[in-house]
Amino acid sequence: MKQKRILIANRGEIALRIIRSAKEMNLYTIAVYSDADEEALHVKRADEAYYLGNSLPAESYRNLKKLVQAAIDTNADLVHPGYGFLAENFEFAKAVEKKGITWIGPSPETIKSMGDKIESRKLISKVGLHPVPGQLKPSRSKKDATKDANSFGYPVALKAAHGGGGKGLRIVNDEKELLESFEIVKRESEAYFGSDEIYVEKFIKPARHVETQILADKYGNIVYLGERDCSLQRRNQKLIEESPPVWISEYGREKLKEYSLQIAKVAKYVNAGTIEFLADNDENFYFLEMNTRLQVEHTVTEMRYGIDLVKEQIKVALGNSLEDFNPEPRGHSIEFRINAEDPANKFLPTPGTITEYREPTGNGVRVDGWVRTGTQITHFYDNLIAKLIVWGASREEARFKGIRCLDEYIIGGVPTTINLLSDILKTKEFIDSNIHVKFLEENFEIRDIEDEEISSDRPSKVKIALDDNNNPTLAPQRPKKIGMDLTGNIRNPGLIFAEMQGTIMETMTKQGKKVKKGDSLFVLEAMKMENVITSPIDGVIKTYNVQKGQAVKKGDLLVEIETRF
Repeated sequence: MKQKRILIANRGEIALRIIRSAKEMNLYTIAVYSDADEEALHVKRADEAYYLGNSLPAESYRNLKKLVQAAIDTNADLVHPGYGFLAENFEFAKAVEKKGITWIGPSPETIKSMGDKIESRKLISKVGLHPVPGQLKPSRSKKDATKDANSFGYPVALKAAHGGGGKGLRIVNDEKELLESFEIVKRESEAYFGSDEIYVEKFIKPARHVETQILADKYGNIVYLGERDCSLQRRNQKLIEESPPVWISEYGREKLKEYSLQIAKVAKYVNAGTIEFLADNDENFYFLEMNTRLQVEHTVTEMRYGIDLVKEQIKVALGNSLEDFNPEPRGHSIEFRINAEDPANKFLPTPGTITEYREPTGNGVRVDGWVRTGTQITHFYDNLIAKLIVWGASREEARFKGIRCLDEYIIGGVPTTINLLSDILKTKEFIDSNIHVKFLEENFEIRDIEDEEISSDRPSKVKIALDDNNNPTLAPQRPKKIGMDLTGNIRNPGLIFAEMQGTIMETMTKQGKKVKKGDSLFVLEAMKMENVITSPIDGVIKTYNVQKGQAVKKGDLLVEIETRF
């Protein structure tokens, strides 16, 4: 039998993870790469690699025509999109199938109907399920968005209509924040998903984020693979995921299963998919969206069920039946996202070179990564370094294993989330599974440790404040220290420097204007994330070295604010 050829239309850890499963199925693997990834592990591990172009996503991993041509030129039989980039782009799926190549995922029609957050809400409403209250049409202007928000009451979410993965999403608490965030969300939506359509949705507070995993074939068989708790987040993106969510009752699980199977049927779903819900404290579940692709956190389900979802995806795409596929869950699994970012500095991305890299090992331990010593973390792509997944017979066993593994995980050269994740596991709130989506930003105090405690092994080490009994706990937020340079010397607190390389996307003030502490000054885009930079003090803009479209380097002086008494 001729060996089938699979092209992986992605990069980083997910590309490497797909390559591994494909090789175990005796498939010929084809990687794609940009200039920035020429020496990347997924390129080295594939049987063949195809050059896409320069490092910009629009010129490489998000370029539909180039990816389709790559599949043609390499005689690919199958295409796996991974997650992100074009994974939920129905036009990409349609173009692949038009060339007679097998698409590993749901049909283009399903991707279109469920990938459009507005259309999916309409569909779900028709079958009697309850989405999060929100508009069933795009908010085309700031005026529309303001009107929509007022109809629900704040806080609300501004969301990309064709988005997912926490991209193109902002939670706003009042009209001022909405007006500031509207264009940002539109730009993020266009950059990530090729459409600037956004809509307004009521934000449930406090809310837990729970999702369900399904797998379906073309014969009508739908396999339900349990639930995942994804409530521990920052920037509306997940940091820790676990399965099962221990706070959900058996009645709640049955409701989620019933909802998920209904949604899969009405969507005529085939292949792997994830359905996301928001839940309140009374176990009312509100449909949020359906991700018509493999999730980043699919590994949590794999560890708990002892399966390989990528292999099952490929089998389904090749026409295999799921009639006899009935895996049983066991124990508890937790996933930790190891990101190149600084928790002590508003989780800003930290591009740079990995100077040391050592992964934890042991029974029930898995690391899905893509870096090694010497790997360059660039500003072009997502800052995910690796996913650490642990399994235990109980949640407590998995939690302690997570603490042990995070302590063993060594990454030098760039700040990471490793130590913060370890500290979170020790809090009473995590132990009691009392987490909601705004848990970090509302309750945590992250403080720098003393310089002498910092080792080369732990360049990003932070600690969480302790209570009177020396137990990790939640702590009131404190004002961020300002006015300190890298040597510890006091400087003008009104000086604002670029904390990393990026691009000025929007300006909100000008030289000579009075500002108050907290007023927005400009928007800085870095590693595909837009950050609203605000004034640290009351004063007057003395120097304003920013303009829209300007590229800035780390350390550039951007704004000087003069305090006048």
